[in-house]
Amino acid sequence: MKVSIITATLNSEVFIESCLTSVEKQNYSDVEHIIIDGGSTDKTIEIINSKKKKNLILLSEQDKGIYDALNKGIRISTGSVIGILHADDIFSDASVLGQVVKIIKERELDILTGNIVFFDPKRKNIQNREITSSLFRPWMFRFGFMPAHTATFVKKNVFNLIGLYDSSFKSAGDFDFLLRLYLKKKFKIFNLNRTLVHMRTGGLSTSGIKSYIRTSQEILKALKKNNIYSNFLFVSLRLPFKQIKKWIFKLRNSK
Repeated sequence: MKVSIITATLNSEVFIESCLTSVEKQNYSDVEHIIIDGGSTDKTIEIINSKKKKNLILLSEQDKGIYDALNKGIRISTGSVIGILHADDIFSDASVLGQVVKIIKERELDILTGNIVFFDPKRKNIQNREITSSLFRPWMFRFGFMPAHTATFVKKNVFNLIGLYDSSFKSAGDFDFLLRLYLKKKFKIFNLNRTLVHMRTGGLSTSGIKSYIRTSQEILKALKKNNIYSNFLFVSLRLPFKQIKKWIFKLRNSK
């Protein structure tokens, strides 16, 4: 079972090498890594080319944002399972893809989700928060919560049934996509209680109050688009909840 990992990049020279190495070191061999670059002007392309191998595919051209880039990667992918790994993220260890494929095969799944741990590279990689997909329930969408996007692996035929990412979104295209996945109700989904991805803080969806407000507005747009009632108060409740989870996570890991 071939796995296609798709990474969108733009001026990612600081961290792209660790992302590439993370995929390269997986002990599951039937993997293609598709890099969709939006026209980087730093050393991103140079670094990617220095690592280029048979299973590493690079497309560099202007795009309309991250979700447009991911759609390009999905269209040219040849794997039967699709995973998204952002340029500044890494797999938690070398066994991730092997275990993902094993469980998808054994359980005959359409979708597998796992957990994400956030870390701060500026503070000696201190882990400070997690998204636990195993605790997710569909009613949580109404409050702006979703499974861990980059720890979600989807059979390619699923995209044929529900479509690609909506590139009109700037930061909540993943929320909209996952919402459509769960609304179908016909897909076989398994939430694996294991950390699959380590995610750096400071990205598009974790970069401050302006990002939080913009994403909240887009989440409401996605809910309305999919005929799910919510309001700004409901969606805003996720911020204090995240802070509580962050505090509990730090407390638990300090012992």
